[in-house]
Amino acid sequence: MKTKIIAASALLALSSTATFAANETFQANINGFAEPTITENSALHFGQIRLDVGSTCTMDNAGAVTGDCDASDANIQLGDITVTGLAPSSAMNITVSGGTGSNLSFVPVATATDGTTTEVTADGVASAFTTDASATDIALTVYGEMEVDVALTASTAYTVDYIVDVSFQ
Repeated sequence: MKTKIIAASALLALSSTATFAANETFQANINGFAEPTITENSALHFGQIRLDVGSTCTMDNAGAVTGDCDASDANIQLGDITVTGLAPSSAMNITVSGGTGSNLSFVPVATATDGTTTEVTADGVASAFTTDASATDIALTVYGEMEVDVALTASTAYTVDYIVDVSFQ
């Protein structure tokens, strides 16, 4: 009887379907975005402002100034910035943030355009922007409001930093 059980077990083992396994290694691919390049073409300049604390000069998107400043000053100039090296149809945020210097505060407004899309930013607020299918450079025009926080000295040049940030969504 033992022989029949062993023989039956051997026969069952030989007739069972063999299971084969296979595996392969594949690769997932991705390309990183090219980092954009931000270039200042023309520095933002408000011209001249009154020396007193609280004096305010406001520049509009055409470069006209109003308030406590000299609207006829030859130095008045919009900030002109170009963002290049963009990928086609890429979603990003553009943020322009003002600052405070030792005597002045600057609250920026900016207009970003690639000829297809135009976005207006507010101080420190990220504005969504999607590049066109040709990845046209973005022209950024910066203007806004400058205010005297500490009395100024006549015929002295003052600066306030501001930041332009372009980050992918």
